[in-house]
Amino acid sequence: MNGDIHYEVVFAKDGHHHVWFTDAVRSDLPASIAADMTMTITRTGEPTEVLKLAIDENGESWVANGKPVTGGDAYVKITYTLQGEPHEVEIPLLLQPPPTQ
Repeated sequence: MNGDIHYEVVFAKDGHHHVWFTDAVRSDLPASIAADMTMTITRTGEPTEVLKLAIDENGESWVANGKPVTGGDAYVKITYTLQGEPHEVEIPLLLQPPPTQ
């Protein structure tokens, strides 16, 4: 949450990541409410991945294709401009790999 603006970040298993925005009552906002979105993913033991996100074809979310975020520790930083002001979101992740059978 950033003031009255909420965001949802989804890291898909195939590496297709999304960021959506909603208002204070969780109504969807167009992706164009933000600008210049970058996602930096730091994984334990791997080089840092920097992704420049783009607005999807429907104008609903910001998207980027990168490596999947699976198993182990990861730290994500998202930067963007909202209403002319720069913003930064830090998301520490501790993911457990799927169980093996």
